[in-house]
Amino acid sequence: MIKNIFNQLKYSYQNLMWHIKRKNNLEINAKLFYDEHYNFWPVKDEIVLYDIRDGYELDDSPFAILRYWLSSRPKMRHVIVTRIETKEKMVRILNQWHLNQNKNIILVDYYSTQHMKTLLTAKYVITNAMIFSDIFVKRSEQIFVNTWHGTPLKKMGYAMPGGVMGSWNVIRTLMMTDYLIMPNDYSAQIFRRDYRLDGLYTGKITLIGYPRNDVLVNRVSPYQANKVGATTISAENIRTILYAPTWSGDTTKITSSDEELDKYLSVLDKISKLQDTQIRFKPHPYFKEKIDEDIRFKPYRLNDAIGTNEVLSEVDILITDYSSLFFDFLVTNNPIIFFDVKKNYAEERGEYLQVSSLPGPYTKDSDELVKLLENTQSWFEKYRKTYQQFKEKFVSLDDGHASKRVTREISSILASKELPQRTIIVNGEDFSDTSFSDTRLVNKLSKKYDVSMVAFESHLLDNWYGQIFFKHIDEVMPVSRIFINKNDIHHKNLTTELAYIDGKRITGGKIFDIMVIFQKKFSYHQKIIMATTKTIIMTKNIKREMWITKLGFIKYFENERFQVWQVQSELFQIEIETILKELELC
Repeated sequence: MIKNIFNQLKYSYQNLMWHIKRKNNLEINAKLFYDEHYNFWPVKDEIVLYDIRDGYELDDSPFAILRYWLSSRPKMRHVIVTRIETKEKMVRILNQWHLNQNKNIILVDYYSTQHMKTLLTAKYVITNAMIFSDIFVKRSEQIFVNTWHGTPLKKMGYAMPGGVMGSWNVIRTLMMTDYLIMPNDYSAQIFRRDYRLDGLYTGKITLIGYPRNDVLVNRVSPYQANKVGATTISAENIRTILYAPTWSGDTTKITSSDEELDKYLSVLDKISKLQDTQIRFKPHPYFKEKIDEDIRFKPYRLNDAIGTNEVLSEVDILITDYSSLFFDFLVTNNPIIFFDVKKNYAEERGEYLQVSSLPGPYTKDSDELVKLLENTQSWFEKYRKTYQQFKEKFVSLDDGHASKRVTREISSILASKELPQRTIIVNGEDFSDTSFSDTRLVNKLSKKYDVSMVAFESHLLDNWYGQIFFKHIDEVMPVSRIFINKNDIHHKNLTTELAYIDGKRITGGKIFDIMVIFQKKFSYHQKIIMATTKTIIMTKNIKREMWITKLGFIKYFENERFQVWQVQSELFQIEIETILKELELC
């Protein structure tokens, strides 16, 4: 009784603090609310929060998991975050599955107070991409599941141009992930390598099938099949072709030119003239808004209440360029044509597989594409062997029961995982300091330790600092992963409690064995990142010493220029001395 009263007083106090600090900005208010209540609200076992492409979609593997759980765990409450502009569509999707009256499914507005409350209290948080880039910090009692959104043909992470800035949020999201659901070992290896998971990731990568592909085996109901598109997508004696081009850019620049859209339209118009054929168009979500506004595409658009893989289950032929949809479509045993309207795709983004190795013909010519469609059987047999090899490599686990296996897996207790090496994080501000211009030290440390770096985004936007940083980062990127401090709310009185939350926000909750700070000046950025480590090796600075004492560190070693501080005095004394020698500090 007394404990409950005390907890209620704490909640009331945090609510008061939030109201005092709140601003005239929805996202900032959400973050303030989340941070103020982070350490106080209890996690509830029967609540699941779904964030599917930042609240813009209700589709993919998370939605398949939701539908399975409705039958297997009927007491669960399923909270789906939605943008205001997509809520009406989500209601239609639920109606399509006859779920609109289910009291255990709740839609909440993105950045709303209810969204933040659920994000703090849900036992399971499930996404298919990145999530709440400036807010979410997984709590220890929560289980964070990331299903991603397909097998990569396009290059990912540090393998693609602009990978450092394009990957920072993916990396910190993956580091928080308890269960990373991968469709095949090929995908798992790419994520391990190109998002630098090995050496720091302690979650579990599961290879037990892709929930979203269950429908490709089990198919949809006749009711759903008849609502795919303006006409019946599986009409008798009429073959259905889906044209699904992808997007070639990185996450730092999302554009779609009118010229590109004109090319798409030209292809659709040509195919529509074929006999006994209906063509449907599935653009990448980044293009959707612009295409929705273009009335010329209306005859080819799909009913957006039908999920992508539900559509694939009713398609006879798939035309795509580099979309990961083709991997899923292999389950159907139906033909695939690879058609590319882009000029310099390899230079802009790059691909993991050569077009000559794909399980279907490749062309850049729309007239040749039409000829391929006119006589599919003439070439499909030629690719039969390659097609089967691709099936075995990429979708052999998809038997229609992946949702069941995944829900059982994520409901189990995750075994603790020990890292193979000590972990070191280096303050990236130091790259602007002449005392740390020699990047050989990072390369040297990487031979014995897992090395990460952390930089402040505000600094990187500065032309002079940004140039120096990226000049040096290219030299160490092959042996280090980079975290970005995107924190744009400068607390006037940053508390140690908030520093620990913001620190986890940057590194995906990872705590490093050692941090190295060579920079002489003390910064707001350092206040936060110093909360992400057990041991700090740093240049002397009085203000920094005062802050580090507040964080609970004790001075372990000191010479004329450098100090070593620890939160646990028993930590690997011999190793610290070895590192000091390697850094030429003693």
